[in-house]
Amino acid sequence: MSCTEPIVSSVLLGVHTRSKSEMEYRQLQKVKHSVLHPFYDQDTKDNDLMLVKLDRKAKKTEAVQPLTLPPPVQDVPAGTGCVVAGWGATKNDGGMSDVLMSANVTVIDRALCNSKDYYDLHPIITNDMLCAGSKNKSRADSCQGDSGGPLLCEGKLRGVTSFGTKCGLKRKPGVYALLTKEQTQWIHKTMTISII
Repeated sequence: MSCTEPIVSSVLLGVHTRSKSEMEYRQLQKVKHSVLHPFYDQDTKDNDLMLVKLDRKAKKTEAVQPLTLPPPVQDVPAGTGCVVAGWGATKNDGGMSDVLMSANVTVIDRALCNSKDYYDLHPIITNDMLCAGSKNKSRADSCQGDSGGPLLCEGKLRGVTSFGTKCGLKRKPGVYALLTKEQTQWIHKTMTISII
């Protein structure tokens, strides 16, 4: 979802298949509070982050494990292999996936992503964003419905799915909010001050 859309009132943890109950794995949690990044810009897509506080602590199980917020990096080099996951569409103009899907994507050079053949500076892919998509002839990408999901690079959380143009287009890769030092500081500060 985009950060301008209304936040949901509850979330399900431990879900693999949306159409089955999976009651032994699922945990229903109410959203107690949400905080939009104070400098989110709807036009430029900068700072496309939102934090939610759940009404109680999640129970760790085989299906529910925390993802550690790693020390920040200033950038993730082009060519780095990453994984994106979500229940978004699996093809353009398609419905949401019934099962949790993942795809291997590759970080694309920011200058190339901003070039005329790619996003042509509409919007500008800033230093707070990453482009990641298909390499060679593959068509790996995030898609509509995956927004807010994790981008894991070399096993570490490095970004959050933000936006893209359609899905699987070689020259319109997915764009991710990069978890820079500044973003990580905002996350830690918000967790300790704003939503407790």
